Amino acid sequence: MSKLLKALALAGAMISCALTPAAAQTPGAFVNVPGGKLWYETCGSGPRAMVLIHDGVLHSVGWDDVWPALCKSFHVIRYDRRGYGRSPEAKAPYSRLDDLQAVMEAGAVKHAVIVGSSSGGGLAVDFALAHPEAVDRLVLVGPAVSGIPPSKYFVDRQNELQGRMARLDFLGAIKSSWLFAPGDDADAARLLKLVLANLHDLTHKDPAAPTPPAAGRLAEVKAPTLVVIGEYDAADNQAQAGIVEYAIPGASRVVVRKAGHLVYMAQPVEFADLVGRFASASETAPPGAEQALRRAIEGLRQGAPDETLFSPTVVPGLRALSDDVKASLASLGAIRSVTFKTEGPAGGDIFIVVYEKGSADWRIFLAPDGKIAALFFKPAPTGAAA
Repeated sequence: MSKLLKALALAGAMISCALTPAAAQTPGAFVNVPGGKLWYETCGSGPRAMVLIHDGVLHSVGWDDVWPALCKSFHVIRYDRRGYGRSPEAKAPYSRLDDLQAVMEAGAVKHAVIVGSSSGGGLAVDFALAHPEAVDRLVLVGPAVSGIPPSKYFVDRQNELQGRMARLDFLGAIKSSWLFAPGDDADAARLLKLVLANLHDLTHKDPAAPTPPAAGRLAEVKAPTLVVIGEYDAADNQAQAGIVEYAIPGASRVVVRKAGHLVYMAQPVEFADLVGRFASASETAPPGAEQALRRAIEGLRQGAPDETLFSPTVVPGLRALSDDVKASLASLGAIRSVTFKTEGPAGGDIFIVVYEKGSADWRIFLAPDGKIAALFFKPAPTGAAA
């Protein structure tokens, strides 16, 4: 993505007549950090805090469409990373993690729901690994996790789009990219206007100190995690979303229709509602959920589930379970612990179950009568920490 956007910035600089005035300054403040300062803004007074980390395309203006809705329910912080928006470019190596921590301290927040988009999502994961006590929940939007290399297809597509930029077809390049859904010309034009008005977002140098690759450590993330991906996002980004969902214990993934990489610009109402519900989810399991899950797992593990625990519509599927599924459950051994993780974004309650020989995510849906209406099982990746 960075090569494509730099090409856009350089091409845009060639046609100054296309530039629009920079966006108006919004209320905010600066916090001093080693070697520089960061612009940040806060809003809302809700009981839960939330920090928004922008992507590599735009500074915090990218959150404008969802900012008012989130501010109604949460104490929200957004900031411009170094070299973006109102934050000066770094002149020496620095720590992105320390910068994020400094912004949280400036906003009087010790822990928060961290929402990160694209490269901001990668930063959010790194921060969750380094400071688990400071992360209540994670929302990762088309995350770019460190340690996962791009495919040849992705690189080729970048080169194709750079070619369009070289021919000064800026809007055409954005429309044919994965940033928005096909036909979303209005958002494509809006993005182009913002990019050309803030070229430094794309042309600044970034000497940030590297962090250890996160790809092999995703199982160590403790925070409840929601992965959001647009249905028209790039294949590589779709793959990363799936990897993150699979590797982080208890993580959920939601695909947003009629959206590309910048989900919150294309579908702001749906995005704000989705994030708001996840961030406000209960911290405790509903009465009877854990007991029902334990009894169901034990019956399944022994190959003789108690059908009275389940809604009648579920029983036929229960009887049709393959021998492979039964063997997989039996091989894990007896239950050692059951821990409630979070309420799922699409309903149900997610638990992490640790066995004698492994662990797994379970999602249970209880009907009004207390019976199990649906039950889903996802084994942890081989070698994942229990």
